[in-house]
Amino acid sequence: MAEEFQERTEQATPKRREDARKKGKVAKSYELSSAIVLLTSLIVFYFGGNYAYEKIANFTKYVLSNSYAIEISRDKISNYAGSVFAFWGLNFLPFIIFLMLVGVGASVAQTGYVFTLESLKFDFEKLNPASGIKKILFSRRSLFELAKGFFKIGALGLTAYIVLKGLVDDVLILIDSDIADVAGFIARSGFSLMLKTGLVYLLISTFDFAFQKWEYERELRMTRQEIKEEMKELEGDPLIKSRIRRRQREIVRMRMMQKVPKADVVITNPTHIAVALKYEAEKMNAPKVVAKGVNLIAEKIKEIAKANGVPIVEDKPLAQALYKMVDIDEEIPPQLYKAVAKVLAYVFSLKKKDRKV
Repeated sequence: MAEEFQERTEQATPKRREDARKKGKVAKSYELSSAIVLLTSLIVFYFGGNYAYEKIANFTKYVLSNSYAIEISRDKISNYAGSVFAFWGLNFLPFIIFLMLVGVGASVAQTGYVFTLESLKFDFEKLNPASGIKKILFSRRSLFELAKGFFKIGALGLTAYIVLKGLVDDVLILIDSDIADVAGFIARSGFSLMLKTGLVYLLISTFDFAFQKWEYERELRMTRQEIKEEMKELEGDPLIKSRIRRRQREIVRMRMMQKVPKADVVITNPTHIAVALKYEAEKMNAPKVVAKGVNLIAEKIKEIAKANGVPIVEDKPLAQALYKMVDIDEEIPPQLYKAVAKVLAYVFSLKKKDRKV
C-alpha cells in the first residue's frame, strides 16, 4: 500500500519514454503548428499575391467577356464546374500542398516521427463521465487551457485594436480616393493586421509548447519502486537469475565430474584443492585441465578418481598454480610444463609397472 503513495520524483527512463511514444503520448502544441502555418500562409500571400491576383483577374475577365455564350443546362454546368475546379487546382493546389507539408513538418519538428494506432483502440475509461468531468474541471492541463484561451483572446484582441486604431487617420483620407487605392489600402492593412496578430500568436504558442513539454515530463515521472520494477522486467528477477546461474553451475560441475574418470592424474593441495589433468600427445599440444575445485568439490573429484583408479598426486604449489592460472578445458601454460611433465612421467611410470605386474 505504501508504494501507491510514493511521489513521482524520478526522471523517466528511456523505456518509459519509448512506451509513451508507442501509445502516441508526446509533448506537442497544436497552437505552435497553427501559428507556423498561419505565418507561412502570410509569407506565401505576400510573395504570391500578385500572381494570384493576376490569375483570378484574367479568369474573371475571360468569364465575363464570354458570358453571352454561357448556356445553362445540366451538361454545361458540370463542364463549367470542372473548368473552375481545374483552374483552382492547377494554380493554387501546389500552395495548398505546400502549406499542408509545413503543418506536418511543424508537428514532426516537435515530436519526431510517430506512427501509432493506440489512440484508435476502444477504451471504456474514455466513456466514464466521472473521469471525464475530473479531467475537464480539476486537472492542471484543463485549467491551463482555460487560462490560455482567455489570454489568447485578450492578447490577439488587444493587438488587433492597436493596429486598427493606428489606421483610423488613413481611413479618413481614402474618402476621396479611387477604388484601386482603397483596395490596395485594405490589402496592406489586412496583411499588417494578420502579420502582427500572427507574431503574437506565435509567441503565445511558444509558451504553450514549453508548458506542454513541462507537463509531459511531469506525467512521465516515475517512483523509485516503478524504476525497480522496470529494471526487474528488463534484466530479470534477481532471484530467478540466481537460480538460473546456480543451475548452470550444477550442469557445468556435472559435466566436469564426468571427465574425471578419464583423467591421467589428479593433483591435490592435499585437502583443499584438486585439479584433474588429461594428456593425449596425438591430439593436444599440452596437458589440459578437465576438472578442478576446492573443498567439497575437491573431495568429490578425489572420490571419483579413487573409484576409477586415477592416480592422485599431492603437490601443493603445483595444485595452487593450476587452480589459479588455468580454466577448465584449457591447456596448461608453458611455465608449468616442467612441473606437470615430472608428475605425468611419474604417473606413466607407475602405469607401466602395473602392466608388468
